[in-house]
Amino acid sequence: MLAAVVGAFLAVTPVGPVVVDGYAAPLLAGQAFGVVAALLVVAAVPVARVAPGVATVLTLLPFAALPWTGWFAWGWLLALLAVTAVAAYHQPGGAVAPYVAALAVALVYCATYLAALTPIGPVTAGTRPGFQGLTFVLYALATTAVALVAGALGASARTRVRERGAEIQERHAREVEQLAQERARMARDLHDVVAHHVSLIAVRAESAPFQHPELDPAARQVLAEIATDARAAVGELRHALAVLRRTDVDDDPERAPQPAAADVDDLLAAAAGAGQSVRATGTWHDVPAAQGYVLYRAVQEGLTNARRHAPSAQVELRRLQDRHVVALEMANDAPGVGPAEPGRGLVGMRERVAAVGGRLQADVRDGRFVLRVEVPAGESA
Repeated sequence: MLAAVVGAFLAVTPVGPVVVDGYAAPLLAGQAFGVVAALLVVAAVPVARVAPGVATVLTLLPFAALPWTGWFAWGWLLALLAVTAVAAYHQPGGAVAPYVAALAVALVYCATYLAALTPIGPVTAGTRPGFQGLTFVLYALATTAVALVAGALGASARTRVRERGAEIQERHAREVEQLAQERARMARDLHDVVAHHVSLIAVRAESAPFQHPELDPAARQVLAEIATDARAAVGELRHALAVLRRTDVDDDPERAPQPAAADVDDLLAAAAGAGQSVRATGTWHDVPAAQGYVLYRAVQEGLTNARRHAPSAQVELRRLQDRHVVALEMANDAPGVGPAEPGRGLVGMRERVAAVGGRLQADVRDGRFVLRVEVPAGESA
């Protein structure tokens, strides 16, 4: 755009003759020189964006003819100002050369009686002989203002670019975090659901020979191998989930259809059908969805832990409820087991309980592992 302004200004500026050794060349020679000079200075303006020094040299070349012309086109000085503005906008340090060159041209113009050609005709720096100090000050102020304003606009544009880049990075970081959260939720649900059912397979395979004494040794061997493979699969699943689960993020049970408190009976029936000894007392009623999901997962994790650590022990489940709290208490014999150490399932359970404003306790008392979960009876905040 600045190049177009300079070109338009020079296009309407008439040029004079070129004088060589006191001989004035035809006007056509002066016009040809003016065209070449105009092409040089107009081309210098876009060059200033990447090479301010080269642009400055190109703009100064026409001024080298001053001893022969006795005049210069004021559009050349305008081109120097444009080069200064472009350089200051894109490369603040690169604006020094065209800025100094513009001041030097203004100084020569104000110190001599050179004519500057404009669209309205030739003009001089002043009407009196001698150095035109006031005119030079005005030129210096104008040149400085051009450099400062262009530099400020460039700095503002670069700031906006950095801000957009920061916004893009922040948006990308949020997307990555959301993916990590989703991956963590998937890992936790895989642990809760898949590990539970694979453990059931192991328990069924191990208990089948006792439920069906007529099985031959070959069938018993196959069932034993199935149980071994199932338990190995649980271990490998836990290692795979460690890769998926990069962050510890609470599940939001209300975002998708999930098991509820009423489904605990089916869970207990499935465990009993697999040969696990379970005794349940008490009932729940009108449990909100979020709390019901938490209680269901707590019972599921408790049954899984009992099968893994005390497969022959009976699991006792007490369901408790009053106006303010819905609770469960699970207990099973755990001979030789020390204080409870939180594994991935217990950590996930604690996080879910905390997410709905509840409390969880898990410890070993007198050789029995006891798990107690309490959640608010009303809707969670």
